[in-house]
Amino acid sequence: MQGGQGRGFAGAGMTHRPDMAAAGALGFRAMTSAFWDRDLQSDIMRWNDGMERLFGVPLASLPPDGSSWTLRLHPDDAPQVQQSLRQVIAGTAEFWCAQYRFRRQDGSYAWVDDRGFVLRDASGRGLRMVGGMIDISLHWQAGQQYRSLFTEHPQPMWVCDQGSLRLLAVNPAMARHYGYDEQELLGMDMRLLWPQAQRAQADSALAMCSDARAAHTLATAATTWRHARKDGTLMDMEVFVGVTDFDGHPAWQILAHDITERSRIDAELARLSRAQRMRSACSETLLRANTEAELLHAVCAVAVQVGGYRMGWVGLARDDERKRIEPVAHAGGSPEYLAQLRLSWSPDEPGGQGPASICVRSGRTVVLRDMRDMRANPTFDKVAGLLDALEFHSAIYLPLRGAERNLGLLCLYAPEVLEPGAQETQLLEAMAADLAFGLENLRTRAEQQRLQAAIVKVAKAVSAGTGVAFFDHLAQHMADALSAQVACVVRLQPPMDGQSLQAVTLSHISDGVVQPTLEYALSGTPSAQLLTQPLVVIEDRVAQLFPHDPVLARCRVRSYVGRQLTGSDGTPLGMILVMYRKPLRRAHLVDTALQIFAARAAAELQRQADDMRIRQQASLLNKASDAIIVRDLEHRITFWNEGAERLYGWSRAEALGHNAASLLYQDAQCFHQASAQVLRNGEWTGELQQYARDGRAIEVEGRWTLVRSEQGEAEAILAINSNIGQRKASEREIQRLALFDALTGLPNRAHFMQRMGQALAAAQRQRQGGALLFIDLDNFKQLNDTLGHDQGDLLLKSVAQRLNTCVRAMDTVARLGGDEFVVLLEQIGAQPATLAEHANKVGEKILNALSLPYALAGHQYRSTPSIGVALFDDQSTTVGELLKQADLAMYQAKMAGRSTLRFFNPGMQKAVDEHVAFEADLRSALAQQEFSLHYQPQLNARGQILGVEALLRWTQPRRGMVSPAEFIPAAEETGLILPLGRWVLHTACTRLAAWQKQPDLAPLTMAVNVSPRQFRDAGFVADVLRVLAVTGAPAAQLKLELTESLLVEDMAKTIATMEALRAHGVSFSLDDFGTGYSSLTYLKRMPLGQLKIDQGFVHDLLSDPNDAAIVRTIVALADSLGLEVIAEGVETEEQRHWLAQAGCQAYQGYLFSKPLPAQEVEQLMQSHISAKNAAGTGADGLLAYSI
Repeated sequence: MQGGQGRGFAGAGMTHRPDMAAAGALGFRAMTSAFWDRDLQSDIMRWNDGMERLFGVPLASLPPDGSSWTLRLHPDDAPQVQQSLRQVIAGTAEFWCAQYRFRRQDGSYAWVDDRGFVLRDASGRGLRMVGGMIDISLHWQAGQQYRSLFTEHPQPMWVCDQGSLRLLAVNPAMARHYGYDEQELLGMDMRLLWPQAQRAQADSALAMCSDARAAHTLATAATTWRHARKDGTLMDMEVFVGVTDFDGHPAWQILAHDITERSRIDAELARLSRAQRMRSACSETLLRANTEAELLHAVCAVAVQVGGYRMGWVGLARDDERKRIEPVAHAGGSPEYLAQLRLSWSPDEPGGQGPASICVRSGRTVVLRDMRDMRANPTFDKVAGLLDALEFHSAIYLPLRGAERNLGLLCLYAPEVLEPGAQETQLLEAMAADLAFGLENLRTRAEQQRLQAAIVKVAKAVSAGTGVAFFDHLAQHMADALSAQVACVVRLQPPMDGQSLQAVTLSHISDGVVQPTLEYALSGTPSAQLLTQPLVVIEDRVAQLFPHDPVLARCRVRSYVGRQLTGSDGTPLGMILVMYRKPLRRAHLVDTALQIFAARAAAELQRQADDMRIRQQASLLNKASDAIIVRDLEHRITFWNEGAERLYGWSRAEALGHNAASLLYQDAQCFHQASAQVLRNGEWTGELQQYARDGRAIEVEGRWTLVRSEQGEAEAILAINSNIGQRKASEREIQRLALFDALTGLPNRAHFMQRMGQALAAAQRQRQGGALLFIDLDNFKQLNDTLGHDQGDLLLKSVAQRLNTCVRAMDTVARLGGDEFVVLLEQIGAQPATLAEHANKVGEKILNALSLPYALAGHQYRSTPSIGVALFDDQSTTVGELLKQADLAMYQAKMAGRSTLRFFNPGMQKAVDEHVAFEADLRSALAQQEFSLHYQPQLNARGQILGVEALLRWTQPRRGMVSPAEFIPAAEETGLILPLGRWVLHTACTRLAAWQKQPDLAPLTMAVNVSPRQFRDAGFVADVLRVLAVTGAPAAQLKLELTESLLVEDMAKTIATMEALRAHGVSFSLDDFGTGYSSLTYLKRMPLGQLKIDQGFVHDLLSDPNDAAIVRTIVALADSLGLEVIAEGVETEEQRHWLAQAGCQAYQGYLFSKPLPAQEVEQLMQSHISAKNAAGTGADGLLAYSI
């Protein structure tokens, strides 16, 4: 019950007569209420007809005093109601109201709202009260139900004042969920439910409540608020806000639902989706990027733009003294932040204890869930203030793991606290692995291109050089091209009695500076090994291995590569070598280039040795090996030694007096130019092409000197012409090495890139596409590490030879370097499907060829390739793009388990993969025992079981039950039908033999299907007889079912095979009769015992007159030929009855039983036979046919 008093509506000067306004209000209320009028002096009380209308109380039954009201008050409410009324009358208030329970005429109680006015005299004494009551029972019940719903609701609910946001009411669920007592919550400012750092957001979060729509009804759209429990735990609450009235005050009514876990899952899924998009975008970047800087900046941009990270940066691990981690690329964030970082991957250096350092050192991913936890770490000392400004709340450090070492890391800063799941972490790590792979590829490609360009440039530069400065130039070029800190050309000194072998540096370049000549003993140096072997490679710790080498000690180097220099007769003349202050990582590239320098250095050493011999024999010019010619200023020959006779073929007598220009040159222009220079400068050295007596062209190096008289006047020219044919051949070999791989003889990368460019241009002109196969040998490094580099070289040569056998003459096989080969297939088709099919065939051929064993070091070594295939057509593309595609496809083949090939085009690859996978599954099915036999009974017209047909089934673990229509043709195509057919025959005969021990099953026959390829196999008859002998199955009960296709292929051989088996008792049935190439002549000649009517005719014989006619014809034909006939696919009793009427007395189909496993079919047949025996052999009806 509720009651109270209020200020009246009349003015202060109100008399004992009712105010007219008040009377008007009472008049209106009288129409909807039970109106009453009570004299306070006499206690006379009157009611209007509303008493009867609302409460069913007749006016005549009411006493005329106040008891008409008081006696109807609910006992529980009466004291408080009357007390409130007395207080109003005794006081000065003019208005009284109360809500209480009032008894109806039928004894029930109604909740009423009762309101009245007190009319007072001039002294303020109450004289009279008028008022009225209305029935509010329905409203009261609704309020009670709402209060119950509010209290018992399982989700947090509360009411807060719209102005002050103080909590006015809370339900128990809110108190439990937020961790407060209800009393703590009541009166609390709702803003305190937000985390302290976000309380300013509370006003904006409630701004939507001021919307005009929210002012009249509950909000239908949910919104999310971030709240905190009493213990500080954060939670996401989905809230519905509506307007309500609380004790007359406008308030917000709020229903909340905790969606923290849902938000976490949504956030994790969103991050996972971003990570997937990041990796995809990174893969595209790998294909497009041409430089290391371009790749790294692009990946950082992907992290920010696609991944939603605040900043991404890449740091590379340097091998300097401090072992720095140097940021080289970034996106987002601030360069100032990176500039202040001082990172090292050494734990002993400042900045070497942070997460980036740990990531690089360990090669493991490091996740900083909340970077506020790292404020105390020295790494973040200088940037702590920037972390909040840049909104770096968490970070993930991903290692860039290279093939041999950690290259650096990729760091991502997130604007929120990170809790990456396992899948997200794996995707990010895979993206980092892709980035590391692309980084190494770009570095390798750049190094190869730089080295190739340098080699070609140097080869041209050093070809023309000779003399003392030659070796300094050569060593300088060598150091530049190979990025070596030290480069040397060393000549062996003639051996001296009692002394160890000595060597002298012809040129020694250290850090770009020419060093003084040094003579030293070879003993105790790595160069001593070059006396007996052509190449020495020491990848690290060379100074520790050879502590007494003076050159190593002086230069403080760690790695060494040297090549032997030999003369024309194979005798060692010296060595050429480069050294590094870091461990050597690409020895094969260095060796390839060093071969070119060695060829030129050896040629120059040989030339100098030859010159030395000439000088030593200067007194014996006539015996000199070079051609020594003296001519006068008119060029008439005045001296011609035996060397000239040998070189040119003219005797001295024949040459003397002749003009040298006309005798030795076809085009004398170069001769006259050289002669003019001699006359001007006193000497000339250069190369000339001359011709011998027999017309042979001779390449000579001429050293011409002007001979003066005692008076200093020119009188003759002395020419010493050396045959440099061998040297020029060496130089041509240098040029060849620049375009061909020295080890395998295949085109190298530079040559291949030229051919690839020509192939793409031809494809556009001729509208004919091709394919590029990128081949990488699996585990090649392991071979080098275990058997040595010489065995690895033998393997590479063998691979090159095998690759050449797998392609056409017009195709190109090249070696890019290391264990990487490419095959370029040109003009193989115009359609994508044709291109893919041809490329796949060649790829499979290469896989098979390279997977055969190799004879290495007395062992059979197996190596497998991974192959990536990229197709190209007449559309415009670039060599680099195509090579990237093939390289990426090869990488995918590596990831797929190696020893396989992958197409860059996903659609074609999928089709090829499905076909290959199906064949692979089929090949393993026998070994994995995935095949089984099901058996379907065959019955006669009396319901007796005659035998069964064995039907092959394949249950593959991934594919499930595979239809025979799918795998039988595939088995035929691959040749697997032969072992599969033998297994079926053996299994069926084993079962047939087992039935011989069971009297009920012993008479049954076993029908086995035989494929045409199996039947035509030369060993088929022997296979059948061997199975019968091994299993003990009775041949007379074995029935082989053949298809009609056998009737048109070598009929004589077919009949001979059938006769050979029938001689041992085996019978034959012609399966699916009527669907193939039936011939009465063939049927008459073949030793058949049965025709089987195809189920296609049986299915519609009741509705299709043609099928019915065919079946009658087959039955009649079989009868005329004396053959049994059986119908397959019998599914209804009507079909069986029709067939019986037509003369067909044997049946097989679902009417009797579906094909069943052996144990089930045995149980079924034994039960049927027992039932038949119990019912009598003459029994008919359902028992006869339903088994």
